[in-house]
Amino acid sequence: MGKLAIIYGTGFGNTGLMAKAIEEGAKSAGVEVTLKAVKMASISDVEEADAIAIGSATYKGMAMPDVIEFVKGMAGLSLEGKVGTTFGSYGWSGEAPGVISGMLKGYGMDVIEPPLRIKRRPAEAGLEECRQLGVQIAGKLK
Repeated sequence: MGKLAIIYGTGFGNTGLMAKAIEEGAKSAGVEVTLKAVKMASISDVEEADAIAIGSATYKGMAMPDVIEFVKGMAGLSLEGKVGTTFGSYGWSGEAPGVISGMLKGYGMDVIEPPLRIKRRPAEAGLEECRQLGVQIAGKLK
C-alpha cells in the first residue's frame, strides 16, 4: 500500500481532530500514515508520500499563514499525479480548503474534490466523514 502525509494547521484544535480521524480511516485501509502539525512538518514528509492531505482552519478568509507557506514550499517538488486532498474546520466562511486545493491542482496533483469542510468542532458524524476520506485516499492509492 502507499504512504499518506497529513499536514495540518489548527487554531482551536478542530482541524487537528479532523486530521486524526483521516489518519484512522487511512490506517484502517492499510495505508502508512505520517501525521504532523505544520510547525513540525518538513518538505521531506510530503516528498516521500504517495498522497498528501493538507488541513487548515480558515483564518481571515484564507488558510492559516504557516500552512500557505508550507504549501508554497512544495512547489519545487515532483508532485504530478500524486493524490492530494484538503480539509479544514471553519467558523464563518470556510475558504481555506478550497484555496489549498487550488494550489495542489496547480502542482499537477490528482486532487480529491470537493474539499472536506466542517463547521466548528466536528461531531461524530463529521469525524466519520473524515475517516471515510482516509478510506477514499487509500482507494485511490490501490
